[in-house]
Amino acid sequence: MAVKILVPLVAVIVYFVFRPRLQFGDQKMTVYNHVPGACHAVEGVVHGSEDIVRTRDGLAFISTGVRPAPVITPDPWFLQGVGKILLFDFMNPGDGVREVRIEPEEKSEGLEPHGLSLYENQESGEIRLFVVNHHKDGDRIEIFRYSKSSATLRLVKSVQHPLLYNVNDVVAMGTDSFYATNDMYSVMPWAKRLERFLSPSWSNVVYFNGSDAFVAAEGFSLANGINAPSSGNPMYVCDTGRQAVQVYRRRDDDSLQLEREIHLATVVDNVDVCPDTGDLWVGAHEGFARHMEDRRNPSSSQVGDVGRKEIRKSEEGGWGRWRKLVLRIRLPAGASPEVTSLYANDGRQLNGSSVAVVYNRRMLIGTVHDTLLYCDVTVPL
Repeated sequence: MAVKILVPLVAVIVYFVFRPRLQFGDQKMTVYNHVPGACHAVEGVVHGSEDIVRTRDGLAFISTGVRPAPVITPDPWFLQGVGKILLFDFMNPGDGVREVRIEPEEKSEGLEPHGLSLYENQESGEIRLFVVNHHKDGDRIEIFRYSKSSATLRLVKSVQHPLLYNVNDVVAMGTDSFYATNDMYSVMPWAKRLERFLSPSWSNVVYFNGSDAFVAAEGFSLANGINAPSSGNPMYVCDTGRQAVQVYRRRDDDSLQLEREIHLATVVDNVDVCPDTGDLWVGAHEGFARHMEDRRNPSSSQVGDVGRKEIRKSEEGGWGRWRKLVLRIRLPAGASPEVTSLYANDGRQLNGSSVAVVYNRRMLIGTVHDTLLYCDVTVPL
């Protein structure tokens, strides 16, 4: 504990001397644009679609309006977003998005949603939406019950705990149990900047069993997206600092055991597990720091499977590249996962892709603070 307090204080001098290093991802790289089919922006989404989760029958929940992390000085435009939960029906993509009504109504005030997760009870048909909420009084996980008939979310439970302090994403394990990622250890903005600069691997994953919480895994450079199939095994965690998806096995005591790492040589954000195939869909981006400081600076995106040659090429620049990527990983728990890039853009169409969800050859690509992209997938999968 003393080390975690003293190191940031001593490093303040280093911070001011080497401050330019905080602007990682600002160097340019060559990005070759490609799409899986016809793509267009979804009307009505302008301040992000940071995370997306979908039901088995194609109803997608989208978080929008999350504020920039206090590790940079953002363009004022990014501070104008209003936190909401949006709905998109893959069966009727032409209908676009609509805002979900939250009950009781006062619970929607001050909502700043980030990561999302769904729990579907196959027997009763109940749907619960778990929402990471950066509330003014501290991070919490809001658990809502979704009513299809009225298209509303009713709050069932709000979970706050001392171990949930920098929550990024959540994955539901039951009606009120979940794993959640803390992407940083520090709480104060100046300390977060130093931690991002030093990358001391203090990030962790916390398990909440319905009544109490404990650290299930730690030592991440920056634990970001987290997800798992309905069985709860294996568990996938995006470590943004390591540019990798880490594969964990869930032990009987609910702690997590690291089994392997899938290095993707790009800044991974959120991960979606296809319920039909078990494939992973990963949103990634690069060049985001300069874009956040001035949104006129583009941040590239990619989505899909990244071939081995492209992975080797992207490793040459370290942090010095930002792409928008959607990556598909087949056989993610196996010895030789297959990685493919399905979407890439240099920032002219999309800035900072964070997540991708596919249903019935239709794809949604979400962003941290930009728009929402819809694509028809006409290439072979």
